[in-house]
Amino acid sequence: MIIDHIRNIDEFKKLYDSRPMPMPYDYDWLIKNPCLYCFYGEEKGDLRGFITVQKEDGELTLSGVSVPKNMPDNVDAIVTVCNAFDEDMYSYTRVKSAILCLLRAGFKHLTDNKYVRYKNG
Repeated sequence: MIIDHIRNIDEFKKLYDSRPMPMPYDYDWLIKNPCLYCFYGEEKGDLRGFITVQKEDGELTLSGVSVPKNMPDNVDAIVTVCNAFDEDMYSYTRVKSAILCLLRAGFKHLTDNKYVRYKNG
């Protein structure tokens, strides 16, 4: 897995359209976010997913999408992105596959749909 900026805007748009995100993470907001991390397969160099990091209500939060059946790369990408920041990382989701990725990446369940990955522990 390779983490990089958007290499091909059409490929990115196609993935976004196939797996849209809720507001405020619309397409225009995503491509302008300086903390947008795309991850690519090592063999084909194809876009496998993307992660965005932003401050929300004083918390550093992580969101993202990926192609189906991509669990190992998703977990690696989440861990790599989280390790690049020196704060606790939060994520909010009710999607079961996303929850499984977060838990495998070291996140802990806090409340209903809130998860945290502590920077020191």
